[in-house]
Amino acid sequence: MRIGLALGGGGARGAAHIGVIMELERLGIRPSLITGTSIGGFVGALYASGLTCDDLTDCFKQINIGSMYSFAGSSPSLTGNNKVEQLLESYIGRPTFAELGIPLAVVTSDLVARKEVILDEGDVLTAVLATIAIPILFPPVEREGMVLTDGGILNNTPFNIAQARGATYVIAVDLSNTAPFGTPDKPAPTPTGVLGRALAMTQRRKTWQIMSVVADIITAQTLQKHLAISRPDVLLRPHMGSIGLFDFHRLDEGIEAGRTAVREVEDQLSVIGKR
Repeated sequence: MRIGLALGGGGARGAAHIGVIMELERLGIRPSLITGTSIGGFVGALYASGLTCDDLTDCFKQINIGSMYSFAGSSPSLTGNNKVEQLLESYIGRPTFAELGIPLAVVTSDLVARKEVILDEGDVLTAVLATIAIPILFPPVEREGMVLTDGGILNNTPFNIAQARGATYVIAVDLSNTAPFGTPDKPAPTPTGVLGRALAMTQRRKTWQIMSVVADIITAQTLQKHLAISRPDVLLRPHMGSIGLFDFHRLDEGIEAGRTAVREVEDQLSVIGKR
């Protein structure tokens, strides 16, 4: 049996992926291949490189949007991504896809051709920077005439990519947030840096919540289109509450949500764990 693990996008909600992996390991389930979009590609790259769940958790603790990103001046985006690249490299080095312990495919969106592009060759870090590049906010990655950005625009929970690559049993993790608009947020710790203060201000004005809800609407619609064609064997939907795209300070909540989602279908998953 070839087990595919499809990790969806959702910013800080990606902490749930760590919880999912923790529980899958407890059940003796190790994916034969991983597909990931946005934060799912980020987590997938770390895990496929051989990092443990403790390593993943530690990496997430280093993520602080206010300090990780800085205004990018004349760039076509609001921020640069050098610090994110440095963070990734400090944990996994500079591997190619061929060097990963688990085959990985990362989903991006090409703004030139306006189509989905799957990256599974060459430099892993470049692919991750492309799949997490939320348009306008984070810089796109230019490659071979393409302008690559966040894959969530077209395929936020890429279970179909795992199926197309030979997975015979696919576990997908959808990080869409269904909390009603206006649900109170839990404030982040006192922000640092100009960008951090700007983010805090927009959070108070619900700017990020609006952005987050719009993203959820778009990704939910694309997911439904894919589900109308085929379905994963298991679709996990962690209960994310009011966790927003940039709420990395709510790491523990996200991890627990992922663990709970797996426990809810443990009987179904324990069967493949014994094979």
